[in-house]
Amino acid sequence: MPELQSASPLVQAVRQALAAHANPALAGPMQAYMKSALPFYGVPAPLRRQLVKAAVSAHPSADTAALCSSVLQLWRPATHREQRCAALDLLRLPRGQTLLNLDVLPVLQECIETGPWWDHNDEISGLALGLLLQRHPQQLKPLLRHWASLPKTGSNLWFRRAAMLCQRSLSANHFDAVLLLDCILPSLMPDPLAGEFFIRKGMGWALRERSYAAPEEVKAFCAEYRERLSPLTLREALRVVNKKPLS
Repeated sequence: MPELQSASPLVQAVRQALAAHANPALAGPMQAYMKSALPFYGVPAPLRRQLVKAAVSAHPSADTAALCSSVLQLWRPATHREQRCAALDLLRLPRGQTLLNLDVLPVLQECIETGPWWDHNDEISGLALGLLLQRHPQQLKPLLRHWASLPKTGSNLWFRRAAMLCQRSLSANHFDAVLLLDCILPSLMPDPLAGEFFIRKGMGWALRERSYAAPEEVKAFCAEYRERLSPLTLREALRVVNKKPLS
C-alpha cells in the first residue's frame, strides 16, 4: 500500500473540478437516493466522469504506485461522495486500466471494506476486479473463493457480493463457470448471509448475466437449488431465460 503524501496535481484538479460544478438542487436528492452519510456536490455521474477524464488527461499517473496513491488520496479524506466515485473513475479510464495490476488489489480491498454500499461495490467488481481476475487468475481465484466464504461480520457481505459479480464483464474466453458457482454456493440458504437483500440480488444478477451465454446451465442450477434460493434470486436469475421464445 503506497504511503499517502500531499494531494497530487491530479487529485487537486479532480477536487477543484467537482467543487466548481456543485449543484445544490441535485445534491440533496442524490444523497437521499443513495442513503449516503457523505453529502453530495450534486454532480451527475456523466459529468463527473468527464471532469475526471479531463483531469487525467492533464495529469496522467506515471505508474501504478501513483495511480494507487491518487485513488486513496481521493477516497480516504473524502468530504463528498463524488470524490469517492471519482477515485474509482480513475481505475475505469484507459490509463487506469493500463496500469492495473496486483499492486492495486489492496486498494480495492480497502475500498470494498470502507465503502460498504452497492454503487461502490458494483463499480469495483464490474471492472477493476474483473480485469485483475482476467490478468492474474492464479492469484485471484483462491482469493475470490475465500471472500465468498467469509463469515457474517463487518463488511464481509460486500466481499461476497464482489466475488459473485466480478466476472460479469468478462468474455466467454475468460469466464470460469466453476468459479462462479464456488462464489455463489456458500451464500445459499441456510447460510446467515443468505437472507441479505444485496446477496440475494447480487446472486440473481450474476446468474442472469451467465444466462446470456449458458441458459441451460443457469436453469439447471436454479432447478437443483430451488429450495435454497430466494424468490428474488430465482426471479432475477431466470428473467432472461424465461423471456426467450421456445425453439
